[in-house]
Amino acid sequence: MRHIIALLCLTLSPMGIAASLQLPDRAETVLVNGKASQQQSSVKLDLSMPDNMQQIAFRYQARYRDNGSQNNFISDVVILRFQASEQNYQLTLPTINSASRANQFNDQPTITLTDNTGKSIVFTQDKLMKSGLQIGRDFAQEIAQYNGSGAIAAIASAKRINKKTATAAPVVPIAPVVPVVIVPVAKTTEVTASNNTADTQVNKTEDITQAEVSRMLDYWYQKANPNTQAEFKAKIN
Repeated sequence: MRHIIALLCLTLSPMGIAASLQLPDRAETVLVNGKASQQQSSVKLDLSMPDNMQQIAFRYQARYRDNGSQNNFISDVVILRFQASEQNYQLTLPTINSASRANQFNDQPTITLTDNTGKSIVFTQDKLMKSGLQIGRDFAQEIAQYNGSGAIAAIASAKRINKKTATAAPVVPIAPVVPVVIVPVAKTTEVTASNNTADTQVNKTEDITQAEVSRMLDYWYQKANPNTQAEFKAKIN
């Protein structure tokens, strides 16, 4: 009888409950509930989190062709927070096929989250931002500060802290995502002088901005081994 009771307890306990999040192939998982993760296309969710609240941080990578050239896109780190139950969830991201769509995603990421029946799930999203050089970022430390700031997509630790006795470390608040006006990428235009004797061609806006370059450098830095990372730091210093 005791063996049967023990088996029932194990079956009904949170440890026996399975839930997962399926991500597109182009999504790179950075953090799962505040911890670095090697999980990519399928992320195991932790239903022992307070209120079953999950927090997934990821980057969207895409390739698109523009004016005959191939371009790489790596998004800012997007934070997704939602309340999970014992089922599988699906994350859907928009198609990135132009510089304007890439900029639009970074300005205001468009995300769809559904359960295993196709029903839309309510979620909160934000971005994990850092000013300056993006190489060698400590995402675990950044998300800890973010969660301590009480930002809109923050979560509590699995080991709940007594708010009356805990002292929050100084953090830089992360601005919440708000609706923004999307400014389309400037197109090539021609300016004609008033005397109609000369035409001036306006240079086309660069497809790859310095922010995109910084994100790509950070991406390859994270992929490099410690020796390569040290050599790169030595070069830029």
